[in-house]
Amino acid sequence: MEQIDNARTLLDAGAAAMQPETGHGGIPFVAMPNGYEIKDLESLLPIPTRKRATVTTTDSDSFVFYVTKHGAPDATVVYADTDYEANRFVLVGVLDDHGATDPRWRAHRCLFQPTQAVEWKRWLSANKKQLSQADFAAWLEDNLADVAATEGMPTGADILQMSLGFEANSDKRLRSKINLQNGGVRFEFVDDEDKETRTSMQVFERFTLGLPVFEGSKSAYQVEARLKYREREGRVIFWYELIRPDRVFKSAVNDEIAHIRETTGFPVISGKP
Repeated sequence: MEQIDNARTLLDAGAAAMQPETGHGGIPFVAMPNGYEIKDLESLLPIPTRKRATVTTTDSDSFVFYVTKHGAPDATVVYADTDYEANRFVLVGVLDDHGATDPRWRAHRCLFQPTQAVEWKRWLSANKKQLSQADFAAWLEDNLADVAATEGMPTGADILQMSLGFEANSDKRLRSKINLQNGGVRFEFVDDEDKETRTSMQVFERFTLGLPVFEGSKSAYQVEARLKYREREGRVIFWYELIRPDRVFKSAVNDEIAHIRETTGFPVISGKP
């Protein structure tokens, strides 16, 4: 009987030792003997004890839906990581962020990594890329729909006419060029076989594009492009240079952030969580 009482005493002491204590700065702790292993049994519960996830969305409507569904005032903060020159824009919604007085786990997050529009990526990828006269004409024709009609700038029809002129004179040699009062340039070409035959065409100095920046965007942002050229042994090399595309990207980002802030009601701050 005495042995049974001693065993019970030892079990009671062991159980008491396993009870969490909170004297260490308010953090629960237990003293475990060497060789013991702690098993997390949360996976055996019907539902988790708290939300944990990192979800990635690619359009603003999906991001708004998720953070609105799971977020709460004083528990959700959206962080904006941007680099306009590098075309980087990422939002991180921390749905269990620290409150004003209560700490939280910050383990439930929704990322917004918007897909850039095909048109934006195409014009940006070929920016400052030098092309032969024929290749440049083909490029303009393939992307003619992106030319915006703005006052004082060539229309899509004007650019088409210019590209047709490039094609017609692609095998000819440049004889002369004249700067025009409207800012354009008139080229005069001659055929190697018949140098008395001359053809001319007008080249515009600038043109305007209307491009969506993010896939699914209903807004087309205007960006100007300079038309550049260089003569090499009677042949002309052409390219274009977009004028401050970083400013256009910044405008598109600010519009997305304003929409998300207004729709969700959650704060958006610059930086990383």
